[in-house]
Order: sequence, then C-alpha cells, then structure tokens
Amino acid sequence: MVQSAGMFPTLFAFGPFELRTATVCTLLAVLSCLYVFWRKGREEHYEEQQLFDTFFLAGLIGLLVARASFILLHSGDFGFAVSKWLDLGLYPGVIGKVGMLAATMVLLRQAKRYKWDVFEVLDFWILALTTGLIFLFLGFFFDGTGMGVPTSLPVGIIFPSVVEPHHPVQLYATIFFLGLSTYLWRVEKNYRMYRWYRSSQTGAETGFLVGMFAVVTGFFFTFLSFITPAELVFGGAGWDWLAFVLVTLFGFAVLFVRSGRTFFKRKQLPHVTQE
Repeated sequence: MVQSAGMFPTLFAFGPFELRTATVCTLLAVLSCLYVFWRKGREEHYEEQQLFDTFFLAGLIGLLVARASFILLHSGDFGFAVSKWLDLGLYPGVIGKVGMLAATMVLLRQAKRYKWDVFEVLDFWILALTTGLIFLFLGFFFDGTGMGVPTSLPVGIIFPSVVEPHHPVQLYATIFFLGLSTYLWRVEKNYRMYRWYRSSQTGAETGFLVGMFAVVTGFFFTFLSFITPAELVFGGAGWDWLAFVLVTLFGFAVLFVRSGRTFFKRKQLPHVTQE
C-alpha cells in the first residue's frame, strides 16, 4: 500500500508564496493542448489567428460552463452568493466532462463560421485534448484531488485529506491518456489506409481520431465510474456511467458513418437498353 508521502501538492514554497504542483501541471496541460492544436492547424494551412481565437474562446466557455454546472448541481452549498461562485480557492469544483462538451460545441460553431472541415478540426482537437489531459490528471494526482472510492487493494493510496486508502483514479487516467495519446499520434498518418475504415471508398474521411477517442475513452471511464465518486447526481443517483456509455455509442456512430457505411444499401435500377 502506497502512503501519502508520495504526494507532492506543493512544488515550491517561499514565505507566504506557494507554487502548487497542480497549478504547474494545469499550465502545462493548457500550453501543450494549445501547441498541438496550433501545430496541426498550421500543417493543414489554417489561419493561425483563427486557430488561436477558437482555442481561447472554447477554453473560456468550457471553463465557465464547467464551473456553472458544478454550482448548479451543488446549489445548496452555493446558493446565490456570487462571491462563492467566483472563489475557486475556498469553494473549488468544476465538472470537467460538461466543460469539455461545451468547449467542443464552441469549436464546432467556430469551424462552421470559418468554413473549416469540421471533422478534420475535431481530429486536431482530440490530439490536443489527449496530450493536455495527461498533465491535467497528473496534477490531480499530486494534489490529492479527484481520488476514487476507498479500497483495500494493494493499489490503494492514502491521500493527504483522508485516513484510508483510495483508488488513485487520477493515476489510472494519466496512464490511460498517455497510452491513448501515443496510439492516436501513431495512427494519425496511417488510418486512411485501413481497409475496414475506408469501406468501399477510394479514400478515408477525417473523423477517425474523434471516433476512436470517444469509443476508447467512453469504455474506460464507464468502468472507472464504478470506483469514482459521481459528479452527475440526479434523484440521489449518479449518472456518470450513462454519460460515458453515450460517448461510447457516439464514437461507434462516428466511425460507422465516416467509414462510408450505411444501414441500407441503395437498390440499383435495372439497366434499360434503348432500341
């Protein structure tokens, strides 16, 4: 069993100044995400200013929605005190999955506005997210936040804020996104040659990375939701698992449609020979 001594919530402290490890990791997550999104867009000759504007707008809206959704689901703790809404130090909390969805919707809106290839831009977005999420979850782990439920298994860790071992789901997620990011970067240049994805087309459509991300991430977090405290609580029950199941189904749908497959084959009209 690993003890809490392995946590490093504070990276550096000098007098009243304290630099938290989670803050550094969050900064690395944002910068790496921005770099990947900009780099992929530049490779495909997108306008750089439009890429930066889209990223910052999506990030800002995503953060606001993530915070607002947390306040809404914990309205009893916040009430109508605006000071509590804005104080992330004393009253922390966001719902990341809702924020990511909102950020993605902003991205789609911007893609339509700039007449971008929607699925190509979403592929850029997915590569950026998987890279950034590695650092983000690593920061959660070092900070001791976002832990799983108590466990007696050898993998359990006693985090600074608790007295019994819990599942280090932040570490599970860090390892998962490291593997997923490696896989997506590897297949990014090759998926267009996959015969199962190309179906009967001569070339594969963009959107493969989106579909694979949704399928694999949905599966992983569906199982992880059973050892993680629920964030989406309605009627006294947690519904995170359902959200991730829907993400998985969405991923399968994207792969199916973008591969050129259809549920119904078109009937071919008989050839009529004119005499």
